[in-house]
Amino acid sequence: VISMIAEPSMQAFKDLVAVHGGEIAYDADALAVEQNPTSMLPLYEYTWNHTTLHAMKVDKSFTYLQSVLTGGRDMELITHLVETFGEEVPMHIEMIRFGGKPTTCALQLVRFTSEERLNEIIAYHEDHGVLIANPHVWTLEDGAAGKADPAVQRAFKQDADPFGLLNPGKMRSFSPAAS
Repeated sequence: VISMIAEPSMQAFKDLVAVHGGEIAYDADALAVEQNPTSMLPLYEYTWNHTTLHAMKVDKSFTYLQSVLTGGRDMELITHLVETFGEEVPMHIEMIRFGGKPTTCALQLVRFTSEERLNEIIAYHEDHGVLIANPHVWTLEDGAAGKADPAVQRAFKQDADPFGLLNPGKMRSFSPAAS
């Protein structure tokens, strides 16, 4: 678990770790990192899409997928996907709270070889209950995880951005309100 803890809360965090039998493997002083940024990366550089960007700097063949695991058999599914794809699709797992429940998400790196192969990888994940938010498409309708209901997306867009000022053209199903 990567945690960034404010200094005043550090002792309470250490107590919590101890109660659960955990171990703190790395403890970086934020000031030390700030004063010498080349010696160590802040922990947030190892989370979410930061890891993807670091990998893509090292290996230009990488692209990625954004996904949500569903069905309550996350570890079994992760193991299956790792065994199926190996180094072609390394997994980076994150946990979030979604709808009040812990939810497993992943940013799989993908060693890109062709659009056809990328689509096969996406289809395989979806066939196994993984919701993919495809970052390789232009419109929201085509990339939404689980192919979210376009009417719901349109209603949210109408409420949040009625004049279509943000990301114009990214929703085929949205027409801005007349000004």
